[in-house]
Amino acid sequence: MNDFSFHNPVTALMGESALEKLSEVAAGQTVLLVCGGASARGNGSLEHVGVRIREAGGSVVLYEGVTQCTYEAIAEGVERARQSEATLVVGLGGASAMDTAKAVAFCAVHEDYDAYLKGEKPQRNDEKLPLVLVPTYPSTGSEANGTSDIMGYAGGIHGVFADYALLYPPFTYSLDARNTAFSTMVMLAQTGYRYFTDTNPISRGFTAASLRAVVAALDVLRDDPENYDARTTMLWASFVETSGMLGLSMEERWTYSIFSAAGLLRFTLGTVYRENLAMILPRWLVFAARHHPEAVCRFAEEVLGAPVADDTDATVRFAYERLMDIVRVGGLPTTLDAYGPMPSFDEVEAATHRVSSKEFTAQEYYAMVVACGSEAYPGLE
Repeated sequence: MNDFSFHNPVTALMGESALEKLSEVAAGQTVLLVCGGASARGNGSLEHVGVRIREAGGSVVLYEGVTQCTYEAIAEGVERARQSEATLVVGLGGASAMDTAKAVAFCAVHEDYDAYLKGEKPQRNDEKLPLVLVPTYPSTGSEANGTSDIMGYAGGIHGVFADYALLYPPFTYSLDARNTAFSTMVMLAQTGYRYFTDTNPISRGFTAASLRAVVAALDVLRDDPENYDARTTMLWASFVETSGMLGLSMEERWTYSIFSAAGLLRFTLGTVYRENLAMILPRWLVFAARHHPEAVCRFAEEVLGAPVADDTDATVRFAYERLMDIVRVGGLPTTLDAYGPMPSFDEVEAATHRVSSKEFTAQEYYAMVVACGSEAYPGLE
């Protein structure tokens, strides 16, 4: 078992205590409230959070419409924070809003923040404005980690954490079947990749338990989208995903190829992160089983509920169909024609030079992409 280190400075609060903490930390503060698109208004979270802040004697400077974490979005947020003399940053929404809020909280207190974003100067978690993150779309775990990935930019935020992650399940009630299915598929990929090569039986067991709970919660939410316990499960699974408790002793890196495979769709079709993972994950699992059958079969059995059997192909087929069922029932696209024409081999081969994992050859990556053109099980041959 590899050596490991665990540390997470974020205090997470679930349920009504999360709103009480918001009132406490926002009392008398000038709050830069960073949020995404129309969903924060539609689900009532923006109004609810604003009321809480104002009732606590705070004031709100709204920075709305943050749908991607870009350098320009960060720079705009920094300018607003400085002009308003903000004393607290709150990120409300999905990963884009929360990642931007993290970067703004850090950059607002550094004149030459470019040097920090590029890694020329070290980033310190104690050099930022107080920061609260309120997720309304559980999937990527941005509320628990110290990273902000900046789209189209070589640098980023590394090691800057929220002071509080406030997890309030009713803020996720408005997520429809489609968004809930996307959320599930992202968590199955982002949490699941840690499972395959983790030799620490405790953290691997945590990972399997978290994913089983997510799949069970999805089954409940299909019939009862405002089920408090199921929404709580989703929020907590998202937090735990990137909290540092999972994947503590990963001894191989081949599972990172899931993100490279997803990147091929982004580079050739222009699809977004959640679309890429939902489309590629079932196919990637089959291709991974061609190289690592024991690890994939264990995942199929311990996470997806495949019957224990000696037939590898049957076990992998079960896992493939279980994932495709999540996609189908959630109303997500099942084949690539929903996004555009099938990329050529040359396009995919060129894209393989832009992704990090070389677990698969260009021919295998292309075959994986082609498999996305049909719902049929690709098979192990």
